[in-house]
Amino acid sequence: MLNQLGTANVLVLDSGNALFRNAGVATADDQKRATLILGVMDELGTRAMAVGQRDLAAGTVFLEGLAKGRKLKLLSANLKRGGQRLFEAGVVIDAGGVKVGLVGLTAPGPVAPNEKDVVAGATLEAARAALKVLGPRDVTIVLAATSYADAMQLSTELKGDVDFVMQSGEYRGTQPAQRMEEGAALLLASAQKGQALGKLQLTLDKGKGGFVDLSLGDRDRQQLDFVGQQVTTLEDRVRAAKDKTATADLRRTLGDLKRRQQELATALAQKSGATGKTAKLEWVLLGQDVADDPKLKAKVLQIEPTYAGSH
Repeated sequence: MLNQLGTANVLVLDSGNALFRNAGVATADDQKRATLILGVMDELGTRAMAVGQRDLAAGTVFLEGLAKGRKLKLLSANLKRGGQRLFEAGVVIDAGGVKVGLVGLTAPGPVAPNEKDVVAGATLEAARAALKVLGPRDVTIVLAATSYADAMQLSTELKGDVDFVMQSGEYRGTQPAQRMEEGAALLLASAQKGQALGKLQLTLDKGKGGFVDLSLGDRDRQQLDFVGQQVTTLEDRVRAAKDKTATADLRRTLGDLKRRQQELATALAQKSGATGKTAKLEWVLLGQDVADDPKLKAKVLQIEPTYAGSH
């Protein structure tokens, strides 16, 4: 699927919590599975991943060894052992001539019972420090392996410095991008258990300010269609009505709907004409209509034979 998208202007990222099912639980089989997952992510061209609590289930030493020699960069600005950072805080990556700045964050708190000197500190303070030294970039993304509430705070507190916050750590499904307030970064939540691939299309035509979310236009269009159907239905009822009082009530409701219809049409026209910096998030569901990759499936079956009877 990623091959079909091409490579020149595609940047594959992961917001973390991808390697283990649960934090703090890592059997020998779990470690084999984590090794397979990170290896496949590297083969797919994933350039960076935030380090989440569930990526640390087997400890930091295991994860450091797993990442050694790979192109994929593990990022965490706030994860430290004895006060020393374990992974790079951030990196600037070139994607088809576009400089994308990335900062990784780990949910705050201790990460492993057997590594009491390893702690993930406050995310906001660490993010600000990392952004200051990140260097010139065209787009800035925070990969936040944190709670959704923490990611919401990051998206608002870092407005003006960050364009997108990609969050993982809670199963929220394939929801649309969210913007908590005007000027805040767009917040993207990861899908559940790798059941979908998020595709974020960006346009940077010398636009100023934040990215315009074109996905809102799709929602406005759906709502406009719905309101249009209600207007047609009410117009039919007005024509068929015999009672004067009922007709008057219907006309008032019809007037309200037509005003709402005009508001939506105006908003949609403004979004449709948006130029400069735009973003559109789409979810590709990995269901029965997406064929298995034979080589990848063979690797999975070596680790989890029960997969053979499913898609």
